[in-house]
Amino acid sequence: MGIAWTAAFAAGCAFSLGLSAVAAAGPPPPGVTTGFAVPATFVSGCFSLLMCTVPPVVAVTPSAATQAPGVVTFTAQQSGAIVTPDCLDVVVNWRNLSTPVAGTAVLRGVTPVDFSRPTAPEEWCRYTPVAVVTGSGMVAASADASADLDRFQLAITPGFGTFAVP
Repeated sequence: MGIAWTAAFAAGCAFSLGLSAVAAAGPPPPGVTTGFAVPATFVSGCFSLLMCTVPPVVAVTPSAATQAPGVVTFTAQQSGAIVTPDCLDVVVNWRNLSTPVAGTAVLRGVTPVDFSRPTAPEEWCRYTPVAVVTGSGMVAASADASADLDRFQLAITPGFGTFAVP
């Protein structure tokens, strides 16, 4: 019984030390961009008669880039099978899990108005990046399309992501 207990104790210590070594690995260096694990999806339409009849499911994938210690730049892009010119603002609510700091960033959707040339689908909707001071530590964020009174929209899933900030 003494050998089995000693082996179990040693295995438990090795497991604990292994976890603390992984947890102490530290945040990534500045300049790393992390896409949210779950994109924000919503049904939206009414920018044309066809889309009001059959509104598409739109997916927007926010991302966070750490450019400097304690600073995160949020941005987003439409993703998935359907890319539309329906460009709704995206609200990102974030919280630093290491400190009590929290906040909200609004990513404004911008639709190009240059009609002098054909616009590629990936250029239909662009989001203005927003830099926020989160402080260093682990940050969790959720994203959703903001309420736009001019258009029909229905949230399906909010986006969600976690990332380390140096």
